[in-house]
Amino acid sequence: EGQGLLPLEVALMTRVNSAPACPNVLKLLEWFEHPGRYVMILERPDPCQDLHSFCEENGCLDESRAKKVLMQLINALKHCESRGVFHRDVKPQNLLICTDTNELKLLDFGCGHLLKDSEYKEFAGTLSFAPPEWFRSHSYRAGPATAWSLGVTLYKLLSARRSPVCRQEMANIQLFTDRNHRQSDK
Repeated sequence: EGQGLLPLEVALMTRVNSAPACPNVLKLLEWFEHPGRYVMILERPDPCQDLHSFCEENGCLDESRAKKVLMQLINALKHCESRGVFHRDVKPQNLLICTDTNELKLLDFGCGHLLKDSEYKEFAGTLSFAPPEWFRSHSYRAGPATAWSLGVTLYKLLSARRSPVCRQEMANIQLFTDRNHRQSDK
């Protein structure tokens, strides 16, 4: 009993929650195995709301509040990187905001992976937050992909619009890039 492999999400959260913990990463309090699944008991700040729902109800963030949120998110992601964890699904739905303190918590490591220096060849996460290189070459690196998803997240928090780039725009970027590569080869 309990001799199975540690679920990756649990392993990643255990890594990022080891001391000293980061106040901007949701804490894993306990986890249990059940046949075919696992259950995690997580910290639940109160009052809190995911940032997507918060913006839907209250409108987009002003620049000052967005800056505070972004700085906390960067703190959380730098902490993850220092622990060898790549989140891979940074978006407003995976961020809790404590509505009385504006403290931010990064959650949902279900798409996460161990950080590596080489390229990732499989995509995990939300396509509308995927970096351009994924659409061009079906590979990406952790740092640039994280920076891209941070930018898309900030855009959404400030504008409350759909992601700034869609698949068709990515296809156009690829065509433009391919043409430029061909022209520069001449």
